[in-house]
Amino acid sequence: MKFLKLIALAVIVAAAPAISVHAADKPSSVRVTYVASPFNVPSIVMRKKGFLEEAFAAAGINKVENPEITSGAAQIQALAAGAVDIASVLGGTSAILGRANGIDLKVIAAYSRSPKAFFVMTTANGPASVKDLKGKSVGGPKGTTLNQLLAAALAANGMKLGDVEYLNMDIPAARAALLAGKVDAATLAGANALQVEAAGGRILASGEGLIAPTSVIAVRTDFLRDHPDLVQAYLAAHGKALAFMKTNPEEALKIAAEDQKISVEDARKQLPWYDFTLAMTDADVKNLEADQSFMIEAGMLQKTIDMRRDLIDPMAFKP
Repeated sequence: MKFLKLIALAVIVAAAPAISVHAADKPSSVRVTYVASPFNVPSIVMRKKGFLEEAFAAAGINKVENPEITSGAAQIQALAAGAVDIASVLGGTSAILGRANGIDLKVIAAYSRSPKAFFVMTTANGPASVKDLKGKSVGGPKGTTLNQLLAAALAANGMKLGDVEYLNMDIPAARAALLAGKVDAATLAGANALQVEAAGGRILASGEGLIAPTSVIAVRTDFLRDHPDLVQAYLAAHGKALAFMKTNPEEALKIAAEDQKISVEDARKQLPWYDFTLAMTDADVKNLEADQSFMIEAGMLQKTIDMRRDLIDPMAFKP
């Protein structure tokens, strides 16, 4: 419910009178959210190497703000309030919810596809399979990709979300609760999943074959309209980070490992879980449509949107 309350608040903020910005008026700064977890290597590299500041300086912007807003709902709220210009890593469900609830945003690129990075996990002595979760407690963040994974895993075994006690908590809290024996299972991602595995935990299900989560990059529609050059500058910086990852893979892994406070070995294990290709595809659109269907079935969304018409800008499909 906290997720939906934040979306509702964002709609109220968005309804407030806005000050128009003319294309000729360069902003004094550009505000881009920074989201490093669960393992957003392009964002980490872009920040550590200064690619973003470099790209915006060339476009005449000498100040870049990077507020660390990790919640998708909070990023949507910030976009609606004009507090940020670009949401650098936004879950597909968050983008859809925001747009369906009247937030004026556009998706300008994909960020990642990562079905292998999301898990339903238990401890060594926990339930033997997903089927054994019936009547058990599961910790994890509601209204997210992990919520969707749990629902899909249960459905594949003839069950519904109502067959388990799904306790709403963020990923680190879910990991801690699982290891402390306070829940029977948890929905986890990234380094938190690796920590449970290192403690003897087991994977009951991963997203592979069950869901196809797509994270995106979104901007305020008015920012895209008034400052297309700055949007392109951002995408150029992101592209430079991807190129660096390709040409300097070991250095990129080291940078990411240091940022996440994990070993290079754990970083190396996680990287193949992600596809960071920037250009969106028809498959990405279908994934987002599947996200929307899930939210409707789960009662999280009443109004549907057309992905290509309402949410995704045509530029997102360009390489």
